[in-house]
Amino acid sequence: MGGAAVTALSPAAGTCPLLYQNLRYVAIKKNMPISFICYTEEVQLNQWYKIEKKRNDLSVLDQNMPSYSIERTNISINLTLFRATFEDSGIYVCDRKGMLQKDELHSCGTELRVLGTSSIKQLQNRNTLKDAIIIIQSILLVIFISIPILLFLDKASDSASTEGRFPAGLAAVSCSAFQAGQSW
Repeated sequence: MGGAAVTALSPAAGTCPLLYQNLRYVAIKKNMPISFICYTEEVQLNQWYKIEKKRNDLSVLDQNMPSYSIERTNISINLTLFRATFEDSGIYVCDRKGMLQKDELHSCGTELRVLGTSSIKQLQNRNTLKDAIIIIQSILLVIFISIPILLFLDKASDSASTEGRFPAGLAAVSCSAFQAGQSW
């Protein structure tokens, strides 16, 4: 079966006594198989639980179902999901039998996230949207850079055109003196 296998070889920082389930997070594509393996010396005293993030309760996974199987060996409990669905996303914890509350479980679970696959049409729509956003950003960038530059150049050309003459107030006084015919 070509899927992912999640195994653990050492306890996670000593917080999981007698249980060896080390990976904290795994993501797989929808419809792919995956196996979780819990190594323990007390195989008959432990079982798999599933915790869903959106809910407060936990699900007991103690018998084979059409969507998954549980296999016990002398040293491990193997949980295999045949074809992962979005509903299989959650936290899988191997712990003592008889747990009723999610708070009673140890914190050494493995979070599974099932990822969907995009169709070609979805990818094309996503690419078209990205292209439109890039074009809009480019236009805005040109506008917000060019307007201040043009305003600065306009002010610079205005000040350059008045540099060779007398200041405006002085020119007005000298003109009025010329017209009046007075000499100073």
